[in-house]
Amino acid sequence: MNIYQLEQIELEFEILIQKDRRNWLRVAKLLDKIESTHLYKLRARSFTEYVKDLSRKNGINISTLWRARSGAKLYAELLGINDVEDMDEAHVKTTPEQLETFSKVRTIAPQRIVDEVKEKMISGENMRHELRELWNIYRPLKGGKTERGRKKTEEHTVVKDKLKSQFVVPYQLTDSNKNDHVKTNSLDKYWEDLKKMEKYQVSSENVARANIINALRSEQWLARTYAEDFTFKHEHLISFRLGAYTEIDILSLCKPNKITKERPQFVGIEVVTNLDDFKKNKLKIEQKSQYCDHFYIGIPLNQSFIDEITSFCEAKSIGIICVSDQLNEDSKHDWKILKKTTKNTLTPQNEYIIMQKCMERLLGWT
Repeated sequence: MNIYQLEQIELEFEILIQKDRRNWLRVAKLLDKIESTHLYKLRARSFTEYVKDLSRKNGINISTLWRARSGAKLYAELLGINDVEDMDEAHVKTTPEQLETFSKVRTIAPQRIVDEVKEKMISGENMRHELRELWNIYRPLKGGKTERGRKKTEEHTVVKDKLKSQFVVPYQLTDSNKNDHVKTNSLDKYWEDLKKMEKYQVSSENVARANIINALRSEQWLARTYAEDFTFKHEHLISFRLGAYTEIDILSLCKPNKITKERPQFVGIEVVTNLDDFKKNKLKIEQKSQYCDHFYIGIPLNQSFIDEITSFCEAKSIGIICVSDQLNEDSKHDWKILKKTTKNTLTPQNEYIIMQKCMERLLGWT
């Protein structure tokens, strides 16, 4: 170990922090070199203690250093590189923050989404907003469990024969439902998804719900609703609380075009992935629709769902959106409007309530 070598690295580190802080990969390489050569032992009892002192001396948050280090290791893994030192700083176009979010997203999101996002990150696309949205959508499937602190009440074994012609996907923890789209997708990707579902004890019903919400991040279905090429402005609010025991799964605030002087339009969606629950809540769904200018029911692209929901929506202003398990180029699931909505006329009281609840939500009061 050479104190002169350590001093040279620390000098370069200081210059980077002062003049080129965005070069996070170089920072990660310096930290990796200090650890791998055990140079930190010249100043501290452990590498963790050394990094704490280094961050304090240079006036930088220690989490920034750890994030850079873990981000570099993850990026090397994505590129198939064994050593962080072999990566070219000029070709790394993502950020540690994006890589940190990606590391969380890939633990639970469908593998096809993970693979598409990975390719976009490597190609240099800015995925910050996309990753944040995906994490917000799929995080609830983990039920608050972390990678270190998972709790299992019982073991649920997934058959490990990858050569099977078809997979059986868990529908409930005690039941199963055959996946009708296996032959249109990679068997390996289904295998990865099954392992995630078993790991967190997630039902395919909840996965379908998350996939529907993912599909409706798009603005195209709003544009189609208002017969526009695209909406001028829109904002999707997930799990919109309308009352103590009433929630709209997705409430989209929309300004269909630039010239309109109307208030924002409210487009609600009830996500249905369990027909038994749906049959018990038909009246409540109709009541929710009366607070929105347009209202849809979002369902999986499945004939039993289509038949049941079509029968319910007949002669009503409520529309139907079907979502498949296929992905488009924007990492969103494909959708189609099976039945368009017709516009509701909101009562002054309902209009007041929905406006008030929107304001409270956007202010963070609920």
